[in-house]
Amino acid sequence: MTPLEIQKFGEIQYLKGRLDELHKALPNITNLERKRKIDQRISKYFAKLEKVDGVAYHLYQLELFTRNRAKLKSIEDVKSLLEDILQKVDIKDQELKDKIIKKLESY
Repeated sequence: MTPLEIQKFGEIQYLKGRLDELHKALPNITNLERKRKIDQRISKYFAKLEKVDGVAYHLYQLELFTRNRAKLKSIEDVKSLLEDILQKVDIKDQELKDKIIKKLESY
């Protein structure tokens, strides 16, 4: 690897790391059109990543899409499991039953 390739790779890793940190801190930030301050920071890092390497930018977009899709599928699975438990299991502990119902309502 040449020094320029190493620098480019390092910059890509840095930008992806910053984007991951921002998405972890505020996981609901997906709409860049809202023009809030945090959206502008994310937008800035996306623009830099696209400028450094277009392929890395598109791969990161795909990674975000896949991550969000997996998260939604996991939430649906847990919700389905909790609903099955409420319907099929006689839960004697009312506190536990209330917690399950509260969790289902939060989805």
